[in-house]
Amino acid sequence: MNDISALQYANVDEHMSEAGSLHKAMLPLGFVTAFCFHHGLLSAQFVQQHESVLARVRYQEGQVSELFAANGAVLNKQDLNERGLVFLQSYLAKLTDDFKATFGADCYGIEDSWENYQLFAKVLVRAHLGAPKPHGLFGSPSSAQPIVQSIKSSWKKLWR
Repeated sequence: MNDISALQYANVDEHMSEAGSLHKAMLPLGFVTAFCFHHGLLSAQFVQQHESVLARVRYQEGQVSELFAANGAVLNKQDLNERGLVFLQSYLAKLTDDFKATFGADCYGIEDSWENYQLFAKVLVRAHLGAPKPHGLFGSPSSAQPIVQSIKSSWKKLWR
């Protein structure tokens, strides 16, 4: 974990040609960096190094990409804990496609806001934790069948 090299796709340069400006290019990775903080995926060293900015991120104040900018607009392997490294190594190749799917063709033109972060955080949660499991009244459809059969059986007995 002491590798200081940048993660593949975790550099603002990956987005510069499409975004057209540094601030806009930081949006996707800025959102990812904030997500990593909120989900405990950053290294203790990173958290300690950026304490002053993290208070604003914790309370969702200011711009979302502020933490990523404070880290030099790059995420290095040492910036993440083990879980964060595993997640980002598998996810970063999909980041641009997910960002465009969420915000449309002009995705780099969106506001650097916590409202937009919340929209994209839903995508990141699914990528990190998987799709939510059905948990309706009876759980999964297969677990509902015995309950439904029991209810039907009880109704039949009542009407005999």
